[in-house]
Amino acid sequence: MASTNNSDIMNELRSLQAQVMHFKDLLAEEGDRVSGEVRGRAATALNGASRKAQDVAAYAKDEAGTVASVVREHPAATSTALVTVGILGGLIGYFLASATQPTRNSSSWNWR
Repeated sequence: MASTNNSDIMNELRSLQAQVMHFKDLLAEEGDRVSGEVRGRAATALNGASRKAQDVAAYAKDEAGTVASVVREHPAATSTALVTVGILGGLIGYFLASATQPTRNSSSWNWR
């Protein structure tokens, strides 16, 4: 009777081991499938980002060419515009700096 119990337990252990191996294989297959999908999605996203970056670079190059041609055609107007922007920037900076002067507390001054 003890040997029948032992053989039943051994058969049960073999069955459980086979089930564990089957689940391990299923998990490995599912992991491979999911990782393949993730790789595909990442590659698609990177390709899309690369195309967008190329489009932005081409647009910036075209705009720079347009600005350069305007500057070549109208150098006096360009220098006048740059000087005007510089003067306006200086005035705005001056007004901001003079409007935000810190208040001085006379008790913090030590004249010894």
